[in-house]
Amino acid sequence: MPVFLILALLFLPNYASAEEEETEAPTIEYVDMKPDFIVNLSNSSNYLRASMQLMVSGTGVADDIKKNLPAIRHSILLKFGDLTMDQLQSNEQRETLRADTLELIKSTLKTCSVDDSKLLDVFFTEFLMQ
Repeated sequence: MPVFLILALLFLPNYASAEEEETEAPTIEYVDMKPDFIVNLSNSSNYLRASMQLMVSGTGVADDIKKNLPAIRHSILLKFGDLTMDQLQSNEQRETLRADTLELIKSTLKTCSVDDSKLLDVFFTEFLMQ
């Protein structure tokens, strides 16, 4: 009996750590915002073409975003259409636009009664001005 008790105590910590390892890390998923965004820039004959992907965490979040894609795209198109060529010249300006776009999408999701906390980031995968 004492041998059994000693063996049980030896394997107990391994059992506890196995339970901790079973806890799954959050699922990271990317939502492709197709088709590309193509807008005329404000006060010019220039245009912007941008491809974007959204990084989300958790299951079902990508579906919620896809269901509300028309509202999200509308908000982004209005935002991008107000920009000028001078506002997009440097990497810092583009990074500011990326951060602003993230906040705009979060705001749109809130308006659509979707939890925006699972939207982690926005990435420009293509950015062309002409």
